[in-house]
Amino acid sequence: MNELDAVRLNFSPESLVALNFVLAFVMFGVALDMKWADFAGIKAAPRAVLIGMLAQFLLLPAAAWALTMALEPQPSIALGIILVACCPGGNISNFFTHFARGNTALSVTMTAFSTVGALFFTPFNTSLWGSLNPATDTLLRAIAIDPVEMVVTVAILLVVPALLGMSVAQR
Repeated sequence: MNELDAVRLNFSPESLVALNFVLAFVMFGVALDMKWADFAGIKAAPRAVLIGMLAQFLLLPAAAWALTMALEPQPSIALGIILVACCPGGNISNFFTHFARGNTALSVTMTAFSTVGALFFTPFNTSLWGSLNPATDTLLRAIAIDPVEMVVTVAILLVVPALLGMSVAQR
């Protein structure tokens, strides 16, 4: 084991609450510029969401796996790269999309769908792509995601702040 493998990150419950509050506040701010009509185009033509989900859950993990095979970083780093690529995007992507004057409604929709999809796809993709790299296969452990906790987190960090921000903006 090298020094990097010995590093442990410990977040206190208070720091996680503070981080979640900041993320919810950012989503609220983004939602102040959104309107219900912004979501009409997504419902009428869901192709962008489907393409985004394909890219998020197939192409990105595959690219991360290929990168780890080409660069051959130490196994713990390689598995970390694969794991991060298998995780869904978050609220900060909505902020950057909004800041860049992109389709914020599409970004929020993608964040919601990819987060819910992560209940299945994150463990599946991490196991699949991690096992395809001989160096990381031995490091794999069971990944468990509590579905109720995930839904509550999505509601608190994405849905509630978005609805509040859009409601405040409408009034």
